[in-house]
Amino acid sequence: MTQILTRPACPRRGPGRLATCAAALFLASCAAPPVVAPPPPATVEAAATEPSGTARPSGPSSAYLWTDRINSSAQRLRGNLSGRDVNVAQTTDLRLWVSLPADQAFAPGRSALKAPATGWLDQVAIALRELPRAEVQIVSDADTATNSNSARVLALDRAASARDWLVIRGVPAQRIGVAARGATTLAAGDQRRLDILIGDRSRASP
Repeated sequence: MTQILTRPACPRRGPGRLATCAAALFLASCAAPPVVAPPPPATVEAAATEPSGTARPSGPSSAYLWTDRINSSAQRLRGNLSGRDVNVAQTTDLRLWVSLPADQAFAPGRSALKAPATGWLDQVAIALRELPRAEVQIVSDADTATNSNSARVLALDRAASARDWLVIRGVPAQRIGVAARGATTLAAGDQRRLDILIGDRSRASP
């Protein structure tokens, strides 16, 4: 099973850090769903236009609905997210999957966002403000081929940096979960990614 680390929103410094962290931990425990690694690329399809009010059938296990609003957001993101290796797709459990190349989003060994990533995340924030019911999961790959704790912590910091940028752009922090995906989940030669999964639970889970 993929090892996942999660971290709530928390400032790195300041006099109110402990109180803010405690509040963030409480919000994360009651609001953010468990984060799971997204499916491999072979199991997703391009986010194409669907008939009004319908969703792709994905079996009884799907807890999400591919709505007209999600579909419109997918189409806008596909048009607005420019750059090499930037992908927008639909997962088999009916979530919108925005996948960004980690090497263009972060400098080696760093968690601060580079300019291309901030532009991409600005577009994601616009989409999320139009999807007030959507849950967001951000999953970052480890930066090295090793599965060391420091590599996983860096991956988690990168996911948290993306989350914090979305919060600054007006997306409520309690809607967003972050996780780190271990390097052992990648096949040799695979590109490391920053994945953003957006799901709308407009119907009750089975």
